[in-house]
Amino acid sequence: MKKMLFICLILILSNLQSISNSQGKINNVETYALLVDQFAPNSNNPGQYFCNAIEFRNSLLSIGWDESNFYYLFGDVEISVSNVQAKMDFLIQNVDENDVVVCFFATHGYGCLRDILNFNLWFHDYFLDIKTDYKYLLIDACHASEFIEPLDAYKSAESFYAMGSVAPQEYAIGFVPDDQEEWVYSEPEFLGIISSHFWSQTLTNSSADVNSDSYIDMKEMYDYSLPIIKKIYNEIFLADSEMADFIMTNTGYIDDYPRPVVINSLSENISLYSDYLTANIASIGGLTQPQKLGIIFGSIGSVIVIAVIVFSAVRIKKKSKSI
Repeated sequence: MKKMLFICLILILSNLQSISNSQGKINNVETYALLVDQFAPNSNNPGQYFCNAIEFRNSLLSIGWDESNFYYLFGDVEISVSNVQAKMDFLIQNVDENDVVVCFFATHGYGCLRDILNFNLWFHDYFLDIKTDYKYLLIDACHASEFIEPLDAYKSAESFYAMGSVAPQEYAIGFVPDDQEEWVYSEPEFLGIISSHFWSQTLTNSSADVNSDSYIDMKEMYDYSLPIIKKIYNEIFLADSEMADFIMTNTGYIDDYPRPVVINSLSENISLYSDYLTANIASIGGLTQPQKLGIIFGSIGSVIVIAVIVFSAVRIKKKSKSI
């Protein structure tokens, strides 16, 4: 019993010290982005080429992110298991609990994520090892949701947001420069994979701010962009019968297409706007001492339970192409 009381006292003191030490740091919310895009030749000069990752980067910059913590892997040469793992190792080692991380992939599904990266064999373990709760995985690729669905088993125990642009059985479609010569679609001309283009557009579109708080959260981004994405896919199927037949043959439907998957275990709808992140994720820095003690004693019960267990058990046709 004395040992247990002593352990609890140490835990209380260490929690007090931890909160005291982190009070200043927790206001310094760092943002990190890993941007992986198969459709640019390399990342030697990221701004030199247009691709979905650069478009998404530009949106993050416009909402206050610092490019010094952006990390790129572009093209077939750079995208390898060892290179992606090295970037993830860096995030695991450097990201704190009050930081925010986005991992963005615009690639082929089977031709990259499955056959080159063996994605589902290791990536999710690395992703979940990043110490912050505020981590986001966005994938735009054929069969994209096949590569986020393994995270579903962890949503009750871990905090994260993951979105796949299309269902596991579906194909993503993107536009190439030749498409602009015969543009027949209702939206302004653009290049790249459809969903991530509109994710990037919506992130900075004030019309998506449904609750009028001056920030666009991830639910608002999803809700606003999805009808536009579905509209463009439907227009492709009307304009390109071969593509429509391909999708119908391989998925069994072209209506209400695509059907993205979101796995969200965060307790609230978070915006990626830097001002929002600083004001909300850092709010613990303004807690009073009694509130801090409430945090400690509110969690100490579970620590004691763990301690007892340890003691007792000794522990896209030529033009539009599918991706």
